[in-house]
Amino acid sequence: MTQNETDDDGATDDSPRPPDGDIAGLERELAERGETYARITVVRREAPVSANVGDRAVVTADGTLHGWIGGVACAQTTAISQATEALADGEPRLVGIAPDPDDVARPGLEAFPMHCHSEGVLELFIEPVNTAPALLIVGGSPIARSLSRLSAELDIDVTVVDPDGADDLPVERTLTTTDPETIVEAVGTGPLVVVASVGQYDARGVAAGIRADAPYIGLVASSARNEEVIDRVADRLETDRESVAAAVTNPAGIDITAHTPGEIATSILAEVVDARAGSVEAAPRAEVTGADSSAAGDDTTTAADDDAVEEAVTDDHGEDDGERAGLATDPVCGMTADPETAPAVDHGGTTYYFCCEGCAGSFRDDPEAYLDEGQGVVSP
Repeated sequence: MTQNETDDDGATDDSPRPPDGDIAGLERELAERGETYARITVVRREAPVSANVGDRAVVTADGTLHGWIGGVACAQTTAISQATEALADGEPRLVGIAPDPDDVARPGLEAFPMHCHSEGVLELFIEPVNTAPALLIVGGSPIARSLSRLSAELDIDVTVVDPDGADDLPVERTLTTTDPETIVEAVGTGPLVVVASVGQYDARGVAAGIRADAPYIGLVASSARNEEVIDRVADRLETDRESVAAAVTNPAGIDITAHTPGEIATSILAEVVDARAGSVEAAPRAEVTGADSSAAGDDTTTAADDDAVEEAVTDDHGEDDGERAGLATDPVCGMTADPETAPAVDHGGTTYYFCCEGCAGSFRDDPEAYLDEGQGVVSP
């Protein structure tokens, strides 16, 4: 196309284009925020089209195109739709747009029709960037900490929510707030979420996952606790219980007959990897009204303050940990406790052992709420 020729939208080679620096700056901003986007580069063109080889654009996760790949509206529509698909499957692609797609079709290129009056041809390389979802781990329990350490081996950004701090973990970021809105602001949309706070702030973690449109929300809890958390979140987010239940995977992790916190974390990590690869169907989104999700954090209180105190939690991954010789079962969370090193509380003439000080404190506040025959007692 000569300098005086125009395409069907009236664009010419002299049509204003955003400076390359604007696109580069936008990419830096998106990368700093950890947001997913697709980079589009014009790699071939045939006149009459207003794009030139090397022109670039960015398509953000909301489907907005920023930059320049020519003024042809139908070409831009195809570019956006293909960029959106690239973001969904994480795969780059070479796209050809021509009046007759057969003219450009070849192995390795996906051809689409140019429906506009322009007779030009565009070939675009579309590359998804920063598509690996983040992992949000909510809790400071032994399972959460083991999962944090194991996740360091993956190419994934890990954020841990732990009010007591987790500076010793090999993760990108730790948050001491349990406010769902603040968590979402920090991690953005679409993270994979594992809630393993063993009853301390489960509802806040699930609410944050729903607010963030998480494709996977795994909850480490007994079936009784899971039902309570679902009710609490549905009430606080003013949504229907069924949609919350559909968004939550419980028990989290694949069934490998896991016992110890490390083994349970391994089973959860396997499910997280599966979810990241897209082989786990995304959970349905809970429709949330304008309710203040920070109210979903009422479970930060001790068990004595709960409306319905959770029964002693079993891990739902196999036989009770207390059945393993020489070990005890934490009566609060159901995890394995080694009497030689675990925190202990004497009650009613019996010594009970706990996986962490948090569980021991909850037991001290209301021991009768957690007592169940055989729990906390060392197996022979």
